[in-house]
Amino acid sequence: MDSPSRNLRGFGGWAVFLFVLIRQLTFCFFIVIIKTIHICYLCSNFAKTRIVMFWGKEKVKKRKGIVLLTAACLILSGCSGSGTKTSDAEEAIVDFSCVANPGADQEIYVILKSYHGNYWEKVIEGVHAAAKETDKAVYLGGIDNETDIEGQRYLMKKAVERGADAILLAPVDSTYLVENCIYARGKGIPVTLIDSVINTSDYDTCFMTDNLEAGKMAAREMLNLLKEAQHAESETLKVGIQLSSDTSQAMVNRVSGFLEYWSDYAPKKWEIVEDIPINGGNIDTARKNTEILLEENTDIKGLFGCNNTSTIGIANTIFEKNRTDIVVVGFDLAQETKKLIESKDFSAVSIMQNQDQMGYKGLLSLDALLQGEKTEQKYYDTGVTVIDSSYFTWKDVS
Repeated sequence: MDSPSRNLRGFGGWAVFLFVLIRQLTFCFFIVIIKTIHICYLCSNFAKTRIVMFWGKEKVKKRKGIVLLTAACLILSGCSGSGTKTSDAEEAIVDFSCVANPGADQEIYVILKSYHGNYWEKVIEGVHAAAKETDKAVYLGGIDNETDIEGQRYLMKKAVERGADAILLAPVDSTYLVENCIYARGKGIPVTLIDSVINTSDYDTCFMTDNLEAGKMAAREMLNLLKEAQHAESETLKVGIQLSSDTSQAMVNRVSGFLEYWSDYAPKKWEIVEDIPINGGNIDTARKNTEILLEENTDIKGLFGCNNTSTIGIANTIFEKNRTDIVVVGFDLAQETKKLIESKDFSAVSIMQNQDQMGYKGLLSLDALLQGEKTEQKYYDTGVTVIDSSYFTWKDVS
């Protein structure tokens, strides 16, 4: 039989072992918590109303690391950003209405992320054109506020519940819509994306602009305009950027492409304004953001609008304040943008997307999938066109 003293020593050894084990586990847990808080803090800074890009005065080679960090934080910010939820007052759901072939055996549901402006009107035109070429019932709906993520998630769920055979989605958020797309495809419902992609491969096809390349193209045009305006490489100047959302991968890629090209080719003294305001797809907010950028940065000589509403807001402000000293690069071709480009007093260029083709080809791809056709290609670049003043002259002559 073991002596009491031996039993006590054995117990003491186990006690020491357990104490050390618990202490180590507690320490590791503490480190994980600290790192998690630190990461969330970094990401939350990029998810607020303004995105702060820490460019500083580093050499051009060092900027690339910041570009990658910026892109990563922009994508992560979709987890807890300014666009995660909206109040009831902000919700603006446009419910489904049948726009073609009511009563058909199969139904395609189209869910847009905005109904504002020329851009989405063109998308809808493409949808209507494709609807004439299919025998499927086509239901059109969406949200009229680019911050209403929950509204779009609701419409995705509603489409599935109503027995959708296929869904065409322009995702308002690249993270929050992932779950809905996975759920729909799990029910055997094909999902095609337009305008923007989501952070998963759980979709069937996607028709959109190559936004990384479009962002690089925008930066190239900005450099050209600044040089044409006789700005010397030794001159200190700034370029301001504005976008509609920090939760859309399309926006993230455009900014990333712009910054990547800028870090490679811009003169060292030509800097990007640290604060990048977000307007939520609202033109009035875009105009106010532009005014603030100009007030807080008197050395701005260029403005880049990453989407249609941002460009309209910039154009309106430039006209109102008669800032002929500022060059503009925008996206798409609203009437305000067209007027700015055509004016002899201002210097502007816009990157025009083929958004009508997104709606048109996206809907027809779903029609083909429902007919049993298969495709190995998931992504289709719908292309862009650089619009400057010569474009309208050429168009009038032709």
